Amino acid sequence: MRTAWERVAPRGWGAHRSIGAAVRSAAPGATISVQPGEYVERLILDKPVVIRAEGGPGTVRLTGAGGPAVTLLAETGGLHGLTVEATDGAVAVLAERGAVTVEGCEIRGTVQVVGDAAPVLRTCRVTDAGVVLDDVSRARLVDCTVTGAPGVGILVRGDAEPELTGTRVSHTGADGLVFAGAARGLVDDCEVSRPGGAGLVLREQAAPTVRGTRVRDPRGDGIRVEGPPPLEPDGDGGPAASAPAATGASTGGPLLERVEVARAAGFGVWFSGRVGAVLRDATVTDPGRTGVLVADAARVRVDGVTVSHAGSSGLAVRDRAELAADRVTVERAGANGVLVRDDASARLTDLRLGATRYTAVHVGGRAEVVVTRAELHDTPEFGVRVVERGLAALDQVRIRAAEMGGFDVADRGDLTATGCTVVGGATGSTLASRHRPLLRDCEFARNGQTGVLVAAGTGAFLSGCVIRGSGDVGLRLADHGTAWVDGCTISDTGGTGLVVGAGARPTVRSSTVSDTGKNGIYLHAEAHGAFDDCVVSRAGYPALHVGAGADPTFRRLQLTETARGVSLDPRAEASFAECSSSGVAADDLPASARPARTAVLVGAAASGGPVPGPTAGRDIPATAGESLPELLAELDGLVGLASVKQDVSRLVKVMQMVRQRQEAGLQPPPLGRHLVFAGNPGTGKTTVARLYGRLLAAIGLLASGHLVEADRSMLVGEYVGHTAPRTQAVFRRAIGGVLFIDEAYSLVPTGQGGDFGQEAIVTLVKLMEDHRDEVVVIAAGYPSDMDRFVASNPGLASRFTRTLTFADYTPEELVRIVGQQARAHQYRLAEATGVALLEHFSALERDVRFGNGRAARQTFQDMTERQAQRVAEVADPTEDDLMLLVPADLPDRVA
Repeated sequence: MRTAWERVAPRGWGAHRSIGAAVRSAAPGATISVQPGEYVERLILDKPVVIRAEGGPGTVRLTGAGGPAVTLLAETGGLHGLTVEATDGAVAVLAERGAVTVEGCEIRGTVQVVGDAAPVLRTCRVTDAGVVLDDVSRARLVDCTVTGAPGVGILVRGDAEPELTGTRVSHTGADGLVFAGAARGLVDDCEVSRPGGAGLVLREQAAPTVRGTRVRDPRGDGIRVEGPPPLEPDGDGGPAASAPAATGASTGGPLLERVEVARAAGFGVWFSGRVGAVLRDATVTDPGRTGVLVADAARVRVDGVTVSHAGSSGLAVRDRAELAADRVTVERAGANGVLVRDDASARLTDLRLGATRYTAVHVGGRAEVVVTRAELHDTPEFGVRVVERGLAALDQVRIRAAEMGGFDVADRGDLTATGCTVVGGATGSTLASRHRPLLRDCEFARNGQTGVLVAAGTGAFLSGCVIRGSGDVGLRLADHGTAWVDGCTISDTGGTGLVVGAGARPTVRSSTVSDTGKNGIYLHAEAHGAFDDCVVSRAGYPALHVGAGADPTFRRLQLTETARGVSLDPRAEASFAECSSSGVAADDLPASARPARTAVLVGAAASGGPVPGPTAGRDIPATAGESLPELLAELDGLVGLASVKQDVSRLVKVMQMVRQRQEAGLQPPPLGRHLVFAGNPGTGKTTVARLYGRLLAAIGLLASGHLVEADRSMLVGEYVGHTAPRTQAVFRRAIGGVLFIDEAYSLVPTGQGGDFGQEAIVTLVKLMEDHRDEVVVIAAGYPSDMDRFVASNPGLASRFTRTLTFADYTPEELVRIVGQQARAHQYRLAEATGVALLEHFSALERDVRFGNGRAARQTFQDMTERQAQRVAEVADPTEDDLMLLVPADLPDRVA
């Protein structure tokens, strides 16, 4: 009978001379005690036995000969305290099956786990080589050390799912710890230090859970998560449909929790490719480049991350990546605190950025950013900068000590800021965008120069804002700018409260200007504007100054507690109605009891500075020189559309009456200006919408009458929080004109109750109410679908009460359109050509692809191309040859 105890010694009586012999002799469950010494053999552990170094760790050295020193095949068993060494670069320990425990061993060579093996390595030290976990293996490494590997320290690949706990990887020639393929598993309380490449790399579909792990001093990136390569954008410029949805655990992606990265030479944490991941409660310290980078098509959720002393930006999102981040802190970044550019999007909540070298939050490209609750401080540039085509929506953002200014919006960037505060800095907010930024319930305090600057040619909205303690001007509207200012307060300025530049056109309502070092309100020469229900008090200079040629209107203006009331240039053309003053030493206000009149100069002019506003109650043509009769004639000249033209003409007459009642001081009747245009493609809906805006501008009911075209892609975001800012941005561009929403029914797609289009509709309804006198909304689309759109929200049904139906063009009308195109481009139609065209359009199949007017224009283009080919064969063409279109020039299908 074999005993439960076997003894191995290099020499001596009663002992096995090799460990392999002892294993072969031992009974299952036996313990093999190995005496100190060196054993050269290839051990195959295929029985559930325990092998121990009798003299303790380091006393037994097992050296392989031409292959793996130890091969593990047993279901159970153990190897304790041995030093295992490979020769000639062979594998030191190969686990092929079973769940053998290897404990307290020194392993000098590669450890490889394959198949479905599930060994446990506890308190082992692997030197001068790495660990490879492959196939569907389930290895456990507990409190182990891997050091000096010439390549990767620990490589996990295939479908392996290891558990690494308390394990240390150091001084590798390449990356420290790599997961590849479809590997999963757990990395808990581990450390990677001084790797030659990145500390931790997750490639392809690998999705382990990494907790409480530290990466120190990597020569590459700290943590790099590389999904599959990004797909090409689809035909509409958006990401391909198979890109991952949502982020992190919802996609089965990797989870990085309580990780620390210190002194990475490259990026702290880098996500790239098509990957969904979660980064939670992470600390990144002193990375050579960006602290956390989200790139390509990565979709990442961040909850609690601190980045300090980054060599570049603290947090960056680029390409088509998406980031949702809560509780982010960035301190002392070498560039921006947060940088979002290209077509990326980011939603940031509870953000803390301080001591950045560049702007705290920079948004560029076509990026979209939503920031809710943030503290931004101490930057030599701006708190938030939005440039190119970027879009930022800010809520409860507090900025202090941003030297150049709080907000800066330029190029085609757009900004919505609600409940934000800017303290200190040269300028509270600089708005120099082609869009129309919105500041709502914001406060700008102790800015060194200007509280809010609306740059030349820019439009902006300020609602419920407080501007106080500006070193110079509170609110400055530069030349030819427009601004809508409602319920704002400007106080304690070193210079003028509100300054309006030449050609600028503000609308200012229910606002207060007080305690200014110079004028309360100063309008430069040739300025415009409408000021209703405003109060100016305690001004150092005259409360109001109007320059030469300026023609503002003031209704119910109150001047109080100031030495001087009004200073008017002799050539000023200001109008006053129902204005009053009290406590004014030199009361120069024109008599409010008289009707609105052109004011005259009283006393000497005073100096001051500028601010904004579009006029209300004044005729502002859509295009200089346009008149109502000219526009009605243009409408009548459109081909077809008899019922539409009749409806528009009737609406214009009603609008004229509304305007006349307003000018007479009478209440306007209930009126729905918003319209539904129902018709198939190519029936002239956009053309009529553009004319409608110009008509309303010509009678003074719209400030400019311009048309802004939008569709679902411009209004609806790709994930929660991005739709409302998009819709607001497009709507603001339409203020003073017409917002034309093509294929509006696509906002309520059938069978998709949770679609973000509903958020766009809710936002749209509120905006239509807030700006009911400043914009007209026209929703257009197929007749069969527009009823569904209007019925989708009670607010839409109450605002879209009139539908104009655009009938398809008849064949005769399509021929007329071709004739118009020919005349416009200096061509002539032969008499026979008109007959051929009528036959052509009569024969066209009117399916879903039929383009109505577009079909006529395409036919004309085809004819000109065919005529060009025909005339090219004429040796010396005459003018008639060059102009005449003949039946042979029609497309082949009707020849």
